[in-house]
Amino acid sequence: MRRTVPWLALLAAAAALPLVSGDPTITYLATTAAIYVVVGTGLNIMFGYTGQVSLGQGALVAVGAYATGILMADHGWTFWAAAPVAVVVTAGAGTLMALPAFRLSSWYIALVTLGAAMAVRSLLVEFEGLTGGWSGLVGIPRPSFGSRELGERDVLWMVLVVNVVLFVMVRNIVGSRLGRGMMAVRDAPEMARSVGVGPARMKLFAFACGGATAGMGGALLAVHHGLVTPDDFTLDFSILFLLVVIIGGAARLAGPVIGTLLFFALPELLTGLAEWRGLIYGAALLVLMVYAPQGIAGGWDKLRARRRKGRAPAATPATGAAEDTAEDVAEDAAEVGPPRGEPLGVELSGVRKSFGGVHALQGIDLTIEPGKVHAIVGPNGSGKTTLLNVISRLLRQDAGRVLLGAEDVSRATAERLARRGVARVFQTPRLLGASSLRDNVLLGAYARERAGGPATVLRLPRARRERAELVLEADRLLAGHGLARRAEEEAAALPHGEQRLLEVARALMARPRLLLMDEPAAGLTPRELEALGRLIRAIRDAGTTVVLVEHHIELVANVADVVTVLDRGRLVTSGAPEEALGDARVVELYLGAPA
Repeated sequence: MRRTVPWLALLAAAAALPLVSGDPTITYLATTAAIYVVVGTGLNIMFGYTGQVSLGQGALVAVGAYATGILMADHGWTFWAAAPVAVVVTAGAGTLMALPAFRLSSWYIALVTLGAAMAVRSLLVEFEGLTGGWSGLVGIPRPSFGSRELGERDVLWMVLVVNVVLFVMVRNIVGSRLGRGMMAVRDAPEMARSVGVGPARMKLFAFACGGATAGMGGALLAVHHGLVTPDDFTLDFSILFLLVVIIGGAARLAGPVIGTLLFFALPELLTGLAEWRGLIYGAALLVLMVYAPQGIAGGWDKLRARRRKGRAPAATPATGAAEDTAEDVAEDAAEVGPPRGEPLGVELSGVRKSFGGVHALQGIDLTIEPGKVHAIVGPNGSGKTTLLNVISRLLRQDAGRVLLGAEDVSRATAERLARRGVARVFQTPRLLGASSLRDNVLLGAYARERAGGPATVLRLPRARRERAELVLEADRLLAGHGLARRAEEEAAALPHGEQRLLEVARALMARPRLLLMDEPAAGLTPRELEALGRLIRAIRDAGTTVVLVEHHIELVANVADVVTVLDRGRLVTSGAPEEALGDARVVELYLGAPA
């Protein structure tokens, strides 16, 4: 909110200008710009926060505008009855548009939505009896209260109120598990699934939000203009909203406001530069992509961060104490909360997995006892990470069964296992780079949160209480890993070793019954390595089963209760650390056959 206040002040000044000037042209342009902010905010949810590129937003605005126009002009409905219908219809259209997103990457989705935009415009012309064809719909009345019809300024006030309500709702969404889930789908889909986020459901939610806001924008545009025609909804109209979000700053709450003011309102006011508009736009985009690829709002945030860093004292006793605290965290294991139930064991029976001609797993039979630290070691390419992916259901085996406790999860999804209490630490840190350390840790509690969508969006007391409790728990975990003072910093700014510790903290936030760790010691300093060993033992002592894939044999020998050795997708041996690591076949794997 502190970062957003300057941009809200700018919006307030822009809103006051037409109200003070009294010029009807400025009022008309301000209302249009405010409507575009509504549409851009919805696209920001889709593109900025969820990573789904859409070039069909203009088509959804057209659906909302025509739905409102038909109901009001042809059937005599009031705006207050027609607008909700338009919102529901366009939310459904946005959901249908999302269906290809389940199987296509973001830029292929852009082509699909572009095709949808072209198809909608053609349909508006072909269904002449309903839409009026090229002539469109005319005589759309303005909203009214009783017998009083709203004037131009009244419509502007109404649109501004819609923007304020929408801003608050989007802020609540972004700061909740829904927002963290959307950003996880955008940045690391596999990690999102491992914490319980369903990518398909999250994409549907984002497209539905984008469709609903486009429908509201279309309804407002229809009563603002008083008519709608197919020429209002060209391909340029759809591209406009994507540019507004990119220029203003994707995944920034104020991004659509800034983008609309710079890309639409300012050029309209500077009519003397109309002939140079294309050149100005092109040059501005080039400069922006080079010097501020995250948009105006993103560039401003980066500049403020650099200034704060530059003003920070280079060396003070307080700073030194903070650094010592971060280093000395190795002396004590981080706080580990109890798991959400009894520890889970795993049983693999005849598990096979191939990638083309590469047989990664060849008939693995393995039992992992609950409440133990079970290490899986072996040379590179032996199938360790593949085995972990099969257990966590990020990969489906070609043959065999996977039992989690007494339940057969051979066909289960990773999201389902996360809800059962399975957490994952990846070989390469998978984080929300642009989010704070605290938000990254809070993402680990996604499957634990119980506040529903309406309670989250409206920030009802139950949702606020739950969030406050989770924030306290996340801060305790950050403190236990020596990261408390950096809780508000972006995760991408952390060095590699601290990113790994942050990922462990996120996994612990899930209160897992089974924790899968893929080479957590990679890149850690000796002190961090000692702390990790104590932490793994503390996790086990708290009642969590740990499956550890690790190359650091000394760490394995110190923390593991059972060691399983793999080679070329086959199980070599399994047993106590001293027995498994001392096996002649294992010594040969690591040291080579004796001469």
